[in-house]
Amino acid sequence: MIAIWKKEFIQSFRSVFSLITIAIFIAVSYYLSDFVSKASSITGLQLADAGYVSGLVFLIYIMGFLFIFSLFHDTINRETESRTIRFLVTKTSRSAIIFGKLLGIFSYWFVCLFASFSIIAFFSHQFYGKMFGNLFVMLAYIVSLCVLMSCLIPKRSMSMFAGLLVSIAIPTLGIWSLFSDKLWLKIFKYITPYHYMLEGGKWGWIIVLLLAAVMVGFSIINLNRRDL
Repeated sequence: MIAIWKKEFIQSFRSVFSLITIAIFIAVSYYLSDFVSKASSITGLQLADAGYVSGLVFLIYIMGFLFIFSLFHDTINRETESRTIRFLVTKTSRSAIIFGKLLGIFSYWFVCLFASFSIIAFFSHQFYGKMFGNLFVMLAYIVSLCVLMSCLIPKRSMSMFAGLLVSIAIPTLGIWSLFSDKLWLKIFKYITPYHYMLEGGKWGWIIVLLLAAVMVGFSIINLNRRDL
């Protein structure tokens, strides 16, 4: 599992889009923090703490699905389509493959988030640990869904297309469901993370982690049942 973790983590930085993603996060963190800091000094007012992290919240809550599915939609079916997974299962268990992939992806996003929050901390003179945790929980949900879909969809081209649809549908329907009483939207309210993260109070993040854990469990079950 450790070897898979390292390989997935290192491979995450090899694509141009992954480097562009990190650059976008760092740039948003830098320029927004710089703007908030200068605005505070000019006006003499201490702007809300949310101003420093609002750019990252937007990137992850709204664009997070698109970033993650674009980068990691083929994390499992890449191995099954190329048959390299047959070599992996001779060395380790199928559940270890899933966990190794997850840890590799989580490590990539930890580096991305930590770099962004470090820049914010430089300007704001404090580290927003709670918001860091909340955003990482949101990422855990998206990554778990991405891995599950990569297990369920055998073709990389199809998972890319499905990921694009999901990246548009879930933020749209999830946020819409918060402001609508339509019955058919209720299902999206309770299976997407927005209700729990924005309206779930202190412990809403636990529900999101449980949903992520369920998706990881289904990924393991699916991979165990497949004839590789």
